[in-house]
Amino acid sequence: MSFYEDNGYFIEEGVFTPGECDAMIEASQLLETAQNGSHRPAMMPHRINDIYLKALAKPSLAKIMEELVGGRPAGIQTEFFYCKPGTRGFSLHQDNFFVEAPLGQFASAWCALTDVTPENGGLIVYPGTHKEGLLPVRKLDLGAHASQDPNANNEECIVPAQYKPITPSVPKGAALFIHGHLVHGSNPNTSDRWCQVLLCTYIRAGAPFRAGRYAQRAEVVLENV
Repeated sequence: MSFYEDNGYFIEEGVFTPGECDAMIEASQLLETAQNGSHRPAMMPHRINDIYLKALAKPSLAKIMEELVGGRPAGIQTEFFYCKPGTRGFSLHQDNFFVEAPLGQFASAWCALTDVTPENGGLIVYPGTHKEGLLPVRKLDLGAHASQDPNANNEECIVPAQYKPITPSVPKGAALFIHGHLVHGSNPNTSDRWCQVLLCTYIRAGAPFRAGRYAQRAEVVLENV
């Protein structure tokens, strides 16, 4: 917990078994964006297939999130990332720019379903930036990318010069926990390997948040799953 407080992230290995990872990847082939061939990230797959709802409510994740959000957690979002070879990276951002939850009551678990490295689309994180609050952003004019989230490259966070990026590798089944104000993005997938990831996002139960026009977030009571 002290590492998370200092850096704004940490990696926990073995959150999901290899079999659980493989089952979620297999189930993803039935989601709309796989069926239509775009392989754009699938928003809210937990509303379509219970395998992702059970992942969101996994007790080991919920227990960690209880510490990170300072109380009983509730889920508000899942997103399945396919990140096929050639997928553009996600621009630098802070998750709470979109969610608008109270400080310290919102965090995410970026769950690697395959081995993730900088070469196949792994994250870029700026340790310590979560202590800055919400930072200014600048608009980007990169255009949409067929295989990336439509909000991925609309703007980017302006990072103070004293913070330096790292690009951690995350093994299959591990989760990288992200503070709501940590600046992060992702690398383009320049490899020949896919980078399947399930993002699970949580608030302290009852905390306010922005639903979002695209995401349409809604609170999920984990105890009811």
